[in-house]
Amino acid sequence: MIGHGVASERRSLPSLRVAIPAVIGAWALVLEIPRFVGMVQRDPAVTDFRLFYVAAQIGRTSGWSGIYDPGRQHAASLVFGQADAVITQSYTYLNPPLLALIVTPLTALPLPAAFYIWTAINIAAFATAWLMACPGAGVRRIAILLISLALWPTIFSIERGQPVLIVYALAIGCWWMAARRREVEAGILLALAFAIKPQDVALLPAVLFLCGFRRAAAWWLLATAALWAGFALLIGPSGMGEYLGATAWSASGPGYTASPLTAPLGPAASLLAGQILLAALTLVGVWRQRRSWRVAFAIGLVGTMVSAVHLHEYDFVGVIVAVWLALGEPTSVIELGWLAIGIVCAQLPAIGIRLPILLWQPVWLVMLALRRTSTADPARTEPLSNF
Repeated sequence: MIGHGVASERRSLPSLRVAIPAVIGAWALVLEIPRFVGMVQRDPAVTDFRLFYVAAQIGRTSGWSGIYDPGRQHAASLVFGQADAVITQSYTYLNPPLLALIVTPLTALPLPAAFYIWTAINIAAFATAWLMACPGAGVRRIAILLISLALWPTIFSIERGQPVLIVYALAIGCWWMAARRREVEAGILLALAFAIKPQDVALLPAVLFLCGFRRAAAWWLLATAALWAGFALLIGPSGMGEYLGATAWSASGPGYTASPLTAPLGPAASLLAGQILLAALTLVGVWRQRRSWRVAFAIGLVGTMVSAVHLHEYDFVGVIVAVWLALGEPTSVIELGWLAIGIVCAQLPAIGIRLPILLWQPVWLVMLALRRTSTADPARTEPLSNF
C-alpha cells in the first residue's frame, strides 16, 4: 500500500523538463519585482509611460489637438524635472490617440501610482491572452506563463510601460473570436489593436482574409475607418498635421529603422525591398497553413515581426504569443529544439545583442510555413504531447 502511494505521488509530480523551467521563470520574476519597484521609486518619468501620461494630460486639460506637439509634451514633463522632460526624434508620443484616451483616467493619479495600475492592466491582459491561446494543462501550462513573463521582451515592455501586452491580448482575442466564428467581435478587437500599435499587427488583417474569415476582415476595415475618422474629429486638422509631422520627424532619425544585413541597393532600398519580400513570404506561408488557424495566425505574428520596418525589443512579445499558438499543434523535436534556442536569443538583447533573434525568427517562420497542414479544430488546447 505504501509503495502504491509513493508511485502515485511520483506520477503526480511534474517532470524535470517542466519543473526546472517553471522554477527558473518563477525566480526570475521574484528577482524582477524589487528591481521594478526600485526603478519606479527612483524615477518613474524615465519610462515610455511618461509620454502616454503627459499626452493624456495635454488632451484632458488643453485640448486633444496638442497631444503631438513636442513643445507641449516638454512643458507638461517639466514637473518631473529637466532631465525627464526631454523630447527627441526617438522619444516623443507617436501612437494613435486611442492610447492617450485609454490612459486619461490614470492622469487623476500621481505618475508612480498610475504606472503601477498600468502595469497591472498589462499583466492582466497578458494572462488573459495566455488563458485563451496557451495549450496544455496544469504545471506545463503554468510553466509556459512563467517563462513567457520572465523573458526579456516581456520584462522590457513592462519596465518601459509599453502597451504591447494589451495589443497582443487584443490580437489573441481576435484569433479566439474568429475560431468560434464570432467574426464581428474578431474584426473589432483587431481594429482596436491596430489603433494602439499598428506596426505590431500589420499583417493580421491579411491573415483573416486568407484563412477565410472575410467578414472579420471587413469588420476590421470598417472599425478601423470609424476609429480613424473619430480620431480626426477629436484632434482636428491641426492635430492631424502635428501627428503627420511628428511621425515624419521621428522616421527621419537614424535609429528609426533597422539596418539590413546586406545592402546591395543602399541601406534604405535594401531594407524596404527585404521587408516587402519577407511580408510576401509570410502571406504565402499563411495561405499554405490556412486550414490550421493556430499555425496560420502564428505565422502572421512572426511575419509581422520579421517584415516590420520599425520595431523595438519589447515588440518581440509577439513572437512569444506566436509560440503559444504553435505549440497547440503537433510540433517536431527539431522545432522544439529551435524554440529552446529562441529562448536564449530572446534574452540576448538585454545585453545589447540583437542579431541572434533577428536571424532566429526567419528560420522559425520557414519551419512554421513548411509544417504539415492540419484540419484539426483551430481553437483546441489539448495537453502538449511533445513538451
